Amino acid sequence: MNNNYVDDQPKLRNYIEGSLMAALAAMIALIGIYIPPLQIITAFVWLVPIVVVSVRRDFRTGVLAMVVAAILLMILAPPHRAFLYLIQFAGLGIVFAYYFSKKADFAKTMMMGTVVVAISAVVAFLINFLVLGMSISDLADQFKETTETALYMYEEMGLLEGYQIEEMREMISEFPMLIARLFPGTMVVYGMMVAFITYFATRKIIQKLNLEVSELPMFRHWQIPWYFIWGIIIGLALLLLGDFMSWEPGSIMGMNVIYMFSPILFIQGLAVFAFYYYRWKIPILLKVLLLVIIVFNIPLALMILLVTGLFDPLFNYRRLGLEIKQ
Repeated sequence: MNNNYVDDQPKLRNYIEGSLMAALAAMIALIGIYIPPLQIITAFVWLVPIVVVSVRRDFRTGVLAMVVAAILLMILAPPHRAFLYLIQFAGLGIVFAYYFSKKADFAKTMMMGTVVVAISAVVAFLINFLVLGMSISDLADQFKETTETALYMYEEMGLLEGYQIEEMREMISEFPMLIARLFPGTMVVYGMMVAFITYFATRKIIQKLNLEVSELPMFRHWQIPWYFIWGIIIGLALLLLGDFMSWEPGSIMGMNVIYMFSPILFIQGLAVFAFYYYRWKIPILLKVLLLVIIVFNIPLALMILLVTGLFDPLFNYRRLGLEIKQ
């Protein structure tokens, strides 16, 4: 009996800690559900307790904690809102719980997290529209109606002239169609953002608890795999093919692929800039002047960073892996 009791002690501690972490995760999620403005914050941190218990104990305990948290949400929140919330974020919690518990590297964890959040966001969006009986065209009509009301108000207040109203109306009229066309890419970019912020928030808290995490390379040494270039090549090919053959689905697919890869290339280009900004031994005044020039020429700087990020995996400007890192 005594031996069995001793053997059951670790399991009992796992269950107790898992239950506490599940309750904490559910409480944070409920704050976001009942106070929507705070959901911007809670969406990124409510999964942290699930990941923490997975690292402290094991992945199985983390999964059980997620299940308990989901049940609590379904009981304590409006079922449809809790269901959509879980559809949108629970998958990321499971992925991060697994990869953090396995001490997986940053690139693999982020890639899987992004894929899962993107798929979850699309599913949640489609379910939401099915429940509400709306479509993307209805959303576009609502956007147009809202902007028309705002433009009318500005005109009545004398803030805009008649010709300015027409110019803005013509410019804004393209937004709903652009949003509809870039919807898949937007979901993936949204997935990247959620996964990125959640990853670093979780990692910081795990480190504060003195738990082991995988080593994270310095930002100036970040580098995407060379095969990411194929994404841009495919996107450009689809875009050009769609324009050349008047094949609209091809153009839309190409736009979405390029849109999805653009944030990755931007971050890669920024990493290259940070590497040389740190390495160049030039006076601090010149470095500050360089930053000022960049701020006042953001469109040009953005283009340079995108192009730099595109070609860095091929040419390895920083010679990473070929010399001792600075």
